[in-house]
Amino acid sequence: MISPGTLSGCSAAIWLLVTGSAALASPVQSIELHCGKALQQPLCDALAGALSERFPGAAVSAADGQTGPADLTLRYVGHSQAADWISGYLEWQHRDGRSGQGPAIEQSVMDGHLTADSIADFAGHLVGQTEFPL
Repeated sequence: MISPGTLSGCSAAIWLLVTGSAALASPVQSIELHCGKALQQPLCDALAGALSERFPGAAVSAADGQTGPADLTLRYVGHSQAADWISGYLEWQHRDGRSGQGPAIEQSVMDGHLTADSIADFAGHLVGQTEFPL
């Protein structure tokens, strides 16, 4: 006969196998995105959205340079920006002191200006190509 403690452990293991998620076993992660005055609001919003998509269980917040008690702190570092072109990368620092940066990403528009959609695409590539310690 299976004891109730063993049964709940089996249920958790089956949940992990079926969903591929450790959501029941791990606490909610907090991610703080530093959105200084130099960072345009559409890009900050797009980065926050891309982070929420990549880490659906995380609490993503934007800050103006004040460091909080986040598990992961991110900062966008822009190389250059024009009406039709943007390039930069993400720097990150984990609560435990580890830090790193993602690759530089460029986004350009050939026959117009950057739009909210092209900025969201750029933010998605930044988040998708950066390896985070979460």
